[in-house]
Amino acid sequence: MPEHDFRVVAGKVIRRERLRLGWSQEELAEKADLHPSFVGQIERGLRAASFKTLERLGVIFGLKPVDFLAGATEPDAAYKPQPLERKILGLLKGCSTREQQLVYQTIKHLLRQKRRLVK
Repeated sequence: MPEHDFRVVAGKVIRRERLRLGWSQEELAEKADLHPSFVGQIERGLRAASFKTLERLGVIFGLKPVDFLAGATEPDAAYKPQPLERKILGLLKGCSTREQQLVYQTIKHLLRQKRRLVK
């Protein structure tokens, strides 16, 4: 599939934004009310996201639908962690992979509980 194919370009932007936020494909799918395998197919450029889907993802990421095509030229290396992210990363330094996984699972659980309480 050509690099300039709109599906590939949009998929790269979606993946970049999802990773920037530290979300799995399953987490993004849950937030966007999509099937996780569909998110993976969009990210790989195998399926095209509808305009409605791009609007929904845009709200989640703080982007306009056009940004999914125009924003793909930005290099992934341009991302710099925000101050709070740096603090969290600093806390995790020196922790084993298992300890980091436990912290991640705890945060994920707390956020899911918060979402359930808000509903």
